[in-house]
Amino acid sequence: MSARPELRVVKPPGCAPVEDFEVFAHQFQPILFAILRKSCAGIEHEAEDLVHDVLLRALLRWEDLQHWDAFKQRCWLGRVAKNCFLDRIRRRRSEADRLRSLLNLQDEFDGDDVAAQEELWGHVGEEDLKHALGFLSDRLRQTFELYLQGKTYARIAKETGVPQGTVGARLHHARLELRELLRETAERRRREWRR
Repeated sequence: MSARPELRVVKPPGCAPVEDFEVFAHQFQPILFAILRKSCAGIEHEAEDLVHDVLLRALLRWEDLQHWDAFKQRCWLGRVAKNCFLDRIRRRRSEADRLRSLLNLQDEFDGDDVAAQEELWGHVGEEDLKHALGFLSDRLRQTFELYLQGKTYARIAKETGVPQGTVGARLHHARLELRELLRETAERRRREWRR
């Protein structure tokens, strides 16, 4: 197991000293790691990200939080840790739903049954998509990844410096390519599942 990263509190120039927050963070960081490592099924980087999120929220509330007793601080941190974990799960679920809708790409002229297509793409997971994204051109991959992050066509257009129509075209081509890249995997898994 890799060593747990050391917490470093970075303060912006001209900011009031945060030594008290550093002491607070070092005190509660091991507890947060213990709680969140269990929730993250031992995936260290997931736990680290969540601990970071919780401590960031604590820093943002430090004006109030520093005056609370240790028990109340610990309860607050536990509640925030739970909420951060649940937010992450909801985000993943939303990404998985978005993935299914993106991969449910029925060609209007081939007469495929919609239910059969939905069932087929249900055999493709997030890791499969991440792997397949590596085979897209840089422009298509970047556009598709931004869309998976929940960004609008307008936001993607602004970030990539292309018109919204180009964003739509790139997403369309990315979907078609991903469908072809993932079809064999989806069909193979469907056959295995039916056995």
